[in-house]
Amino acid sequence: MKSILLTSTALVAFAGAAAADGHAAVSNALSGTLGYQSEIDGIGEDGFYWEGNLKTTATATLDNGITAGAYFEITVAGDDGAQGNDGGQDLVSSDFVVSLTSDTASLFFGDTGMAAQKHWVSAGDMEADGFSTGSDDAVLRGDVSIAGVDASVSVVANDDANDTEQLSFGAGASFGAISVSAGYQAEASSGYTNGSGDFNNSEIFGVSASGSFAGATVTLAYASNQTADTSSTGIKVAYPFGPVTATAYYVMEEGTGGDEPNIGVNLAYANGPLAASVDVQDDQGTTKYKVEGSYDLGNGLTVLAGVLNENEGDDVDYYVAGKYDLGGGASVLAAYAGDEDGDQGDEIGAGEYDPGMTVEVSFSF
Repeated sequence: MKSILLTSTALVAFAGAAAADGHAAVSNALSGTLGYQSEIDGIGEDGFYWEGNLKTTATATLDNGITAGAYFEITVAGDDGAQGNDGGQDLVSSDFVVSLTSDTASLFFGDTGMAAQKHWVSAGDMEADGFSTGSDDAVLRGDVSIAGVDASVSVVANDDANDTEQLSFGAGASFGAISVSAGYQAEASSGYTNGSGDFNNSEIFGVSASGSFAGATVTLAYASNQTADTSSTGIKVAYPFGPVTATAYYVMEEGTGGDEPNIGVNLAYANGPLAASVDVQDDQGTTKYKVEGSYDLGNGLTVLAGVLNENEGDDVDYYVAGKYDLGGGASVLAAYAGDEDGDQGDEIGAGEYDPGMTVEVSFSF
């Protein structure tokens, strides 16, 4: 995370300068959240919590047709007490990206996706396809489109060592009804520890192909973690019938201890105000399941509920929630969630609810 200190004068000056240029466009999005959560067993927000965020996007078309862009997101208020009890704090940038883009080639630097992850298409829950999806350091990535092939290459900017880490490559193309993808990332240096939880130091490569046959979409994929000496070979089939889409996958695993396969089945239903899904997985011998649904009452109120068990055992986690749209970008959420065996932390269900009772109001401008 990069810290930046910006005065309001500097922000106004930047916006004014951009507005004066007919080729430039600047947009801002401000959001605020205030809530109360009754934490359980030390998990959750524990009382009142609040946050304010500002997202700024700026683009400008240069004389040569290339588009220059900049994006950053900053936290303008929070409940971490960084500047006392009034909720204000030093402006902290959580995301930033600068870019140069055209129809055939683009360059990105900042909190942007890595090359392999951008193009890779898996065939279900594959243990060996753990491509890095994020890093605490900035990523430099170049994209190119030539003759129907989209390809990318990226490196991580290791600011501490003033060097780069983990070369990554990804590509994808379509040939008629068949789409193919490939990804590769090099092994990071053993001393590199500045990666976030989404960073994987391992050398990994993978190839996959997808196609539509008789209404079904079939994906075949192979991935190998060269560092851990593991591999995954999988097939996934998705078939829609009416308002239901059924998806199933089977993945053979090698080098993962017991070499148990990963198996999964998902049924997703969406029709009018009702949406529901049933997901069952056997992940390395551990059975997991989720049953979740939502119903839009049509008056601005949506009710949501779910039961799930993400680890082996008899304890069932659950949640029930209601979200009311106040209009104008404002909404109110009330939710109660239970984590009986402590395996969910503060991410229960699709809404990632905290255990206990949560009441929250959010605004977007």
